Amino acid sequence: MTYDLVIIGGGVAGLTLAQTLQDRLKVLVIEESSLGGLSTDLGCKATDECLYCGVCQFINLQKELFFKKFDVLEGRKITFLDKSGREFQIKTEKGERITSQLLVVATGASPLEIESLPLLGGGKFPRVYSGWDIERGLNEGIISSFRDFSSLAFIQCAGSRNFKEKRGYCSQVCCRYALRIAENLKFSYPQINIDFYYMDLQILGKKKGKLWEIADKVNLIRHLPYEVKEREGKLSLVFEEQGVERKDYDAVILSVGMIPSSGTKEIGRWLGLNFDSTGFIKSYGEGHTSCKGVFVCGTACGPKDIETTREEAQMVAEEIWRVWRG
Repeated sequence: MTYDLVIIGGGVAGLTLAQTLQDRLKVLVIEESSLGGLSTDLGCKATDECLYCGVCQFINLQKELFFKKFDVLEGRKITFLDKSGREFQIKTEKGERITSQLLVVATGASPLEIESLPLLGGGKFPRVYSGWDIERGLNEGIISSFRDFSSLAFIQCAGSRNFKEKRGYCSQVCCRYALRIAENLKFSYPQINIDFYYMDLQILGKKKGKLWEIADKVNLIRHLPYEVKEREGKLSLVFEEQGVERKDYDAVILSVGMIPSSGTKEIGRWLGLNFDSTGFIKSYGEGHTSCKGVFVCGTACGPKDIETTREEAQMVAEEIWRVWRG
């Protein structure tokens, strides 16, 4: 099979890019699991009004796939990838052999697993959730247990801003998704008192005014606990002040950051791409990487939300078209 462009990764970035170029180039999307990437886990956080979380953009993108003009290999793991002259040679575990002139790495990012945060109760206590657990819960309608809660703590930057673990960066999306989740939960279960522990609030984007409105409805506490323990059926946040202080809650939500996906690291190494100091593939502007003919797009080159990912994908698509035309 021969293509003008192969996109590795069928999440929001890869699908948007393929959709943008499908009338101009012969395009193939290779996805190791199922189309949609992390966005399939995200739940709509609307209350009686839209909170502009971006999930609607993904839903619309899914609908547009019914009219796609590009090819897809779904559930395919790449077993071989190399550049031969000006072409890229690709093999999959199912024996497909593909040749392409240009390549895009859109293999995405992954949320940090809370099991790696045992001090904050991750993987230890059943009522310590990650933000992604709640996203899935909104999507699947399984957060009804929150109706019995009267107190809830959000802990921001869980596992982020950690230079020791080489995660000193801000994932940019965590404050926004956490505030939207808090608004949704408060709307559904108004009896819940929500404390929001943070280092600094990163409220960016076109709808930041709405996010500041939400922030006024929770108790913002500029302080982070160093440990979460269980005490008398509650989850106890432990702080060090002039001594040890504790505050108890019915549940805790850890707003975990984004890390490079295993696919991003693997494909980047196979192609000999440069990585930045955070472990994401380094973009040199407009999606260009350290390897000629290879572009990067979406969260494979750093954390970002759906709206920003789609805008970047459209920009990279136009740059690819410019390069193609010479």
